[in-house]
Amino acid sequence: MKKLFLLLVAATLCATATFAQSSMLATLSHEGQISTYYGATALRDAYNAADNGDVITLSSGTFNAVNFEKAVTVRGAGMRPDTISNSLPTIITGDFSINIPDSVEQKLIIEGIFHHFVITIYGTLQNSSFLKSRFRTITANSNEARMKNLSFIHCYITGRFILPSESSATFVNCYVKDAYSRSTSSSNIEFTNCMVISTGESGIRFDGIYRYPRLINIESSTFNNCIIYGNHGNGDDVINSNSIAFNCIGCGLGNNNIFQNVYNSTNTTITDGWDSIFKTFRGVFNDDQETLELTDEAKDKYLGMDGTQVGIYGGNLPFSSTPTNPQITKCNVAAKSTADGKLSVDITVNGAE
Repeated sequence: MKKLFLLLVAATLCATATFAQSSMLATLSHEGQISTYYGATALRDAYNAADNGDVITLSSGTFNAVNFEKAVTVRGAGMRPDTISNSLPTIITGDFSINIPDSVEQKLIIEGIFHHFVITIYGTLQNSSFLKSRFRTITANSNEARMKNLSFIHCYITGRFILPSESSATFVNCYVKDAYSRSTSSSNIEFTNCMVISTGESGIRFDGIYRYPRLINIESSTFNNCIIYGNHGNGDDVINSNSIAFNCIGCGLGNNNIFQNVYNSTNTTITDGWDSIFKTFRGVFNDDQETLELTDEAKDKYLGMDGTQVGIYGGNLPFSSTPTNPQITKCNVAAKSTADGKLSVDITVNGAE
C-alpha cells in the first residue's frame, strides 16, 4: 500500500459536539464539493444527499444499510482486514434493495465492502459493477425483475446468487457458492477463473417456488478456467448439457464426472481429493477463511487457456481483496472543538500500489 496523502481538515461544527477518537466516516463527492458524515448512519446520510453519479467513500467500520434507488459509486476500505495498511473492513449491516429506474444513465458501482445479509433486485438493474466485495445472497424480488450485464470482479458470494429470466452476469476471479440461472434460454452466467461451488443445501423461495441452486441448474452458462465442486451427492452434480466448460477442473460428490455432458476434452475431473490441489481447502465451507490457494504442483499442472493456473489466482486479474480505489484507513477526530467552534479531523487515505 502506498500512502496517497494525509489530510488535516478543520470542520466548523457546533462547539458542543464531541466525537470518539476514531470515527466511522463517509465522504460524499458531489460536483467537486466534499461533504463529510459520521457514525453508523453516515452511509445513509451521504446517500440521501447524493445524486446519480456521485461518489461515497466509507472508512472502516459498520454502517447501516440503505436501499439504492440512485446510481452512485460506493467505495469501502475493503472486504477483509488488511495487515499491510493495518485497516479493518467496511461492513454494511442489514438487508437492502436495489431499484434504479431504467431512465438513469449512470451505473451503480460497489467496491470494498463486507455484507452478510440479503440484497434484493427490483425492476431492471443493468451495467452495474461489484468489485472486491464479500456478499452473502443476491436475488430478485420476482422473476419479473431483470439483472442485465452485471459484472463481479474479485468478489466472494457465500450464500446464493439467483439470476432471473432475461438476465446475465459475469464473474471474474470470484468465489461463487450456490448459483442458479432461472431460464434455460434467456439467462446466462459467464464464469472466468472462478471457484464455483454447489453445496446441495435447501432451496430458496423465489416467485412462489423453491429454487435449488445446484450445478445442473446453472443453465446456458460458460465456465472458463474454473474450479468446480458439486457437493449435492447425486446426479445434480453435473454441468448442464446446455452449458459449456473449457479448461476447468472439478469434482462431484455424488458423480465424479461432473463434465459428462460437456463435449470437449479440455476439462479434468479430480478423483484423489482436494488435498492434491489446494493448500488448505478440504471442502468445508468456512467461506471467509478460505484462501483457495493451489499447491505449487497444482499451479503448474492445471492451466487455463492462457497458460496460467486455473482458479481465482489465474488469468489477467489474479484475485486480491485490496480495493483499487483510495480508501479511508484512519479517521481521528479531536475530542473537543476549539474555542472558535472548529474541530480537528485527521484523515489518512491509502490506495493500492
